[in-house]
This record gives sequence, C-alpha cells and structure tokens, in this order.
Amino acid sequence: MAEKEFIKVDVKQEDGTSKEVSIYVKKPTNNIISASDRHRAKVWNKCLVDDILTKAELGSVLRERDIWDDEKAKETEDILKQISKLEKELYGVGSTKKTATVSDGRRLAIRMRELRIKLRDIMSEKIALEENTAEAIAENAKFDYLVSECTMYDNGERVYSSLDDYSSKSSDEIAFAAAGQLANMLFALDPNFEKNLPENKFLADWGLVDEKMNVVNKQQQRTDKEGRRIDDQGRFLDDDGGFIDIDGNKLDADGTYVMQLKYHDDTEPAKPAKKQTATRKKTVPAES
Repeated sequence: MAEKEFIKVDVKQEDGTSKEVSIYVKKPTNNIISASDRHRAKVWNKCLVDDILTKAELGSVLRERDIWDDEKAKETEDILKQISKLEKELYGVGSTKKTATVSDGRRLAIRMRELRIKLRDIMSEKIALEENTAEAIAENAKFDYLVSECTMYDNGERVYSSLDDYSSKSSDEIAFAAAGQLANMLFALDPNFEKNLPENKFLADWGLVDEKMNVVNKQQQRTDKEGRRIDDQGRFLDDDGGFIDIDGNKLDADGTYVMQLKYHDDTEPAKPAKKQTATRKKTVPAES
C-alpha cells in the first residue's frame, strides 16, 4: 500500500446535501502503537474488573451449556479435512488421472462451497460470543485508538481531535472508510478473498460464476447447484425465463400454478324447461 492512499468520501451535511471529502490513513508510528497498546491494557483491566469473560472462561461456559464441545470441535476439523481432500481431487493432486470433465470439477467445487458454508454456520455462534470477551473488547479499543490517531485530511490535518471525538462519530462515512483502510493496512485483508478460494478460481476459469460469485451456466444465467436455472430469489425458471416448480410445471409471478384446464360450471341448478301451451284455432263462421 502506498504511504498516502487517498479515499474520496461523500459526507452528508445537515442541510441534506453531500460534500466530497478526501482522507487517508497514515501508517502508525512506534509511539502511536505503544500508546494504543497501553490503551488496550487499560480496557482489558477494566473488563476484568467488570467481570467480563476472557476467551478461556468463555470456553468453559460454552461447554457447560453445550454450545461448543469436543463434538463440534471435531466436526469443524472433519469439515476442514473434507475441504482439503476435495481441493486435491479438484486439482488432480496425487491422482493418476490426466483428464477430467468440467462437470465433475463443477460438482467438486460446489461441494467445497457447501462445506465452507456449513463450517461458517457451525462457527458463527462461537465467534459471535467471542466478540464480547475481554480480549476482543480490548483489541477493538486498540483499533479505535489507531483509527483516531491515523486518519488524516488530504492537507495533513487530523480528522479526529481525540479518541472521544472518533467514538462520537464512529458510525459516519469517514470513520467507516478509514477503519476499512486501516484494517487492510494492518491485517493485509484480501478484498478478493472469496474469489481467490480454490473452488471459486476453478469455477471462474470455466465461466461458471459471475462477478458476485453466483453459480451460472455457460449463458451466464444463474443456476442452483444442480445446474437448474433460477432467478435472484432462487425461483426456478424455464428456458424462456418463466416461473416453474422443481418439476418444470408452470407458475405465475405469485407462485400459483398456471391453469391447464378449461372448467365449465356445473354447480348452478338446472333451470326448469318452459311449459308450452297449445294455441287454439280461431273458427271463422261460415257465410250464409
């Protein structure tokens, strides 16, 4: 990353209009890092005084409440092993095969994606709870301190006069942009992490995912994992883009089956036939 990577931020003003502001995040100096470490230590100590759990303590609580136990830990380990095995199979590592079909590769890649989603689902509750531990709160406090100290206007002036000033504005556009840039600087976050996963790279090489990493067919139409065409809401489509169910039966936009029968109404009672009356012939008197 360049020393000064400027970001253009549209900031909303009190009158409802927006103003473009140019900022950058400077690399933290040793003095700033030391000060942020001291701030983290203070927050850590306050967390202990306030009886906020550490990660180790949280681990015991999670086991007691059956939220995270040895079984779930083993399940995550098994999923990671499955993903690794499928990756080797996808790329032919250790295989005597020299050729394979794209369909087989697609199947393996999509299975890897499914396993990663399953892994995230299993880990999500544990990760969410760990965000409230003393360690996580202290690390977040350190990061906030660094953002407040290192966010600059393009003229070199500080955006925030203090940590309190940053904290009061931490949800605005500038703070959001600055935090993202500092995170990339400190943690080397890869904005293309999902795209660079081995299964997604394979699918992209064969034109089987779009820019948003949705699975598509060769016509760049979204599909499910079985290759059936779907829309953005996951509804099945036929070749003409009309709605259908999983068996190919036509549906309307509301998800109701399209009527295939012509009904006639036999529920009305039959009307009685009109009684016919005989007409009498008029007799004409004979002439005398």
